[in-house]
Amino acid sequence: MLRNESVNDWLKLVKTNSTNIMQIIAEKRLNPNNYHLSADAKKRLRWLHLLYYEEKGNVSRAARKIGLSRPWLSHLKQIFENNNRDPRSLEPESKAPNNTSNRNKISEKVEKLIIKIRDDSLNSWGKEKIAWVLERDYKIKVNHNTVNKYLHKHKRIDPKISLKNSRAFEEKKYRESDNILFKVKFRPPKKLKDYAPGALVEKDMKYLKKPKQEYNGKHKDNYWYQFTEADSFTRIRTLEISNEQDTKTTIASHKEAIKRFPFEIACENTDNGFENNNDFSKELKKENVFHFYSNASTPTDNPRVERSHLTDDLEFYLKGNLFNDLQQQKEATKKWEDNYNFKRPHQALGYLTPMEFYLLWKKNPEKACAITEKWQEYLRRQRLRLARARRIKKKEQIVTLMKFIDAKLKHNKQEVEDAKLQLIDCQLCSVA
Repeated sequence: MLRNESVNDWLKLVKTNSTNIMQIIAEKRLNPNNYHLSADAKKRLRWLHLLYYEEKGNVSRAARKIGLSRPWLSHLKQIFENNNRDPRSLEPESKAPNNTSNRNKISEKVEKLIIKIRDDSLNSWGKEKIAWVLERDYKIKVNHNTVNKYLHKHKRIDPKISLKNSRAFEEKKYRESDNILFKVKFRPPKKLKDYAPGALVEKDMKYLKKPKQEYNGKHKDNYWYQFTEADSFTRIRTLEISNEQDTKTTIASHKEAIKRFPFEIACENTDNGFENNNDFSKELKKENVFHFYSNASTPTDNPRVERSHLTDDLEFYLKGNLFNDLQQQKEATKKWEDNYNFKRPHQALGYLTPMEFYLLWKKNPEKACAITEKWQEYLRRQRLRLARARRIKKKEQIVTLMKFIDAKLKHNKQEVEDAKLQLIDCQLCSVA
């Protein structure tokens, strides 16, 4: 008995996998623009794929194989071909009735009550509240969806599309457009960070303040702009210095980075700066590089390149390596890039240099991955230790705050003053 059940489960799994594979193949061939389709339309697309590619257009054989009537399959084929093979034409027709005049309707009195309740609430109450008030005050039970229909009929509801629906509609139009870009507006999965060299490159721009300011305030000519691209796995970096921060310069610096990286780039993660706009995404699409965007105002989504900028400040720029001459700044930064990649030991890489770690990965990937796993385990223990320390401190702060509240409510001035000092000592309040 159990054996038969296991065999049936296995056959069911095989059948499901086979259907999924057929569906994927059918959509690749007959839905190249990746239009969003319902389950029924996908099923019909699979039937037509079998008709065109397996039965060579023979409707009778295809219908017998699928288990459909020949006229129905022929009808679907005719619809598909009359609409220039647009898979969206296979969507089933709406099942909503064409004529609803014979339905029971509420009386004119109830209709006026619905509008009166809505107006009395200053157009604030929704369909559920109005339906509830009708039953409570007038003993009239009306479905909330019926209430909503009459609110629309009398134009008591703003007809504008909700923000969620409007965004969904714009995203649908974008998915169906021909100029869709190879990008997503969210941070990359954590797994990519230590997957392989080139799996994820983090990109960011750093402002370098010139030693001698030419203008007052935050004028653009008071800064150099450092374009940094850092491989998340090996920490190998490329640095480009420019006096411009536009998209054209960003693309040029990216092309230079590709030449200097010893591996291919699969994915790139950037912030939402204007220099990383659609023109830069189009350039990445030409190179088949997937583009991730960090969340707005969230530098922790690009942590390794951001941390490398702190190293730039502490070990290079604050040591007197900022110049007013562009060429001099470029040459100095180029030497620092070589020092960072070939000479500077990196704690997260087991004190190997980024280039040594890359060569180790080429020779022994398991050993290189073990180093990164050891570092991630160390960071995990540090996070737990800090979280535990914060919890203990927070508990002490709450106890101190409760003592202050008790003293305040008892009108005991001396205890209030003592509790205030304790609040200051436990850093629950800030003192100017």
